[in-house]
Amino acid sequence: MLTAAVARFGAMLCLAGGLSLPGRDQEIYLRMAGRLQDGHGLSFEREIGLLKNADASGAGALGAAWTSDPGYVFGIARVETPTATIEPGYPILLALFFTIFGRCTGAVFLLNLLAQLGGTAAAFLLADRMAGRRAGLLAGLGFALYPTFVLYTTVAMTEAVHIAMIPLIVLLTAKAVDEGRGGFAAGATTGALFLVRSTALFLVPVEAAFLLAGRRFRQALLLMAGFALLAAPWVGRNWVEMGRPLLLPTKGALNMWMRNNPAALETEGIRVPPEIMRSVRGRELLLYPSGPGFETELERSGELGRRASAFMVRNPGLMGWLTLERALSFMSPMPESERGPRAAVHGFLIYLPILILAIPGVILGRRSRAVLISAAFFLLYLGMHAAAHGGMRYRLPVDSLLICLAASTAARWRKV
Repeated sequence: MLTAAVARFGAMLCLAGGLSLPGRDQEIYLRMAGRLQDGHGLSFEREIGLLKNADASGAGALGAAWTSDPGYVFGIARVETPTATIEPGYPILLALFFTIFGRCTGAVFLLNLLAQLGGTAAAFLLADRMAGRRAGLLAGLGFALYPTFVLYTTVAMTEAVHIAMIPLIVLLTAKAVDEGRGGFAAGATTGALFLVRSTALFLVPVEAAFLLAGRRFRQALLLMAGFALLAAPWVGRNWVEMGRPLLLPTKGALNMWMRNNPAALETEGIRVPPEIMRSVRGRELLLYPSGPGFETELERSGELGRRASAFMVRNPGLMGWLTLERALSFMSPMPESERGPRAAVHGFLIYLPILILAIPGVILGRRSRAVLISAAFFLLYLGMHAAAHGGMRYRLPVDSLLICLAASTAARWRKV
């Protein structure tokens, strides 16, 4: 943990106390945390709406659709009103740290640092469970020094927390399967991560499946109870503020519509082959909903979800190509979203050897529930992001599991 702290303080010093660039969605989290601290609840201020619209205005016709009304953020959320577009967990944590330490980059860094120190400890314990103390030490050191983990400690977004909580959830789930206790803790931890990153919802069926396969029926019920307890306040808030007991953030519909929209993908450098584009049907479904009947967040997100689902059903060829493209990008040392010498060094000299070592770790440790759950989580993330996102940033949370699996391989081979 000391190594993890030193590496992250070094990164902060290199940035002269600032946050990493590019900004991405950092401004949104910082400003929303400030509004929470000021008592405005989960909502966007008008200034962030103007800023995000200005960022999108250069994206051609698609950007024009988003920026047609300056009173909306992401084209769906009205400014100065309650929103359910993004998960509440990280803004709430930031608001808490701002209250204690002031609105400064140091508060962001401390929050992320504490999460990463916890992740280092979880990686150590998880690999220890897989293959003994030597594996734990290797995994803890690998987590502490993994360059992108260090980098995202200096970013005001959810990644630092997300990365740290995945090995902890695997550890608690494996403990519940092996020892018949800890199911509630596994569920509550998954629920806490869900409030930070809603994709954690899809971890619950995997955890439950392992518990049921191990005949841990009571632990499976406790898992569900723990998750429900953490998720309930968010659902209740949405029922009161939005008029509907929403579980998933409304921006999910926007993401689904964008991530399968060839025009949106082109702005990110992903070009669909001409032969596939010629077969695309239902192009009218790519028009952005606006005007009468699409004035509220729920109306717009609901229509975006409907159009996205209909477009995907009508274009299986495009969906197949995109799924394969995103799966390859997810696994690649050089995904579409990351380019340049730094990304190449990390991808080929660090990530790729860890990936190669992780594979025999699964084979050699196939009797370990911790190993099997880690492999299942990695495959789940691969599947989710092949269907929707892809790329290195979205793979980072399960890179921690690759580190643990690679460490277990190295420890076993050392024994031989």
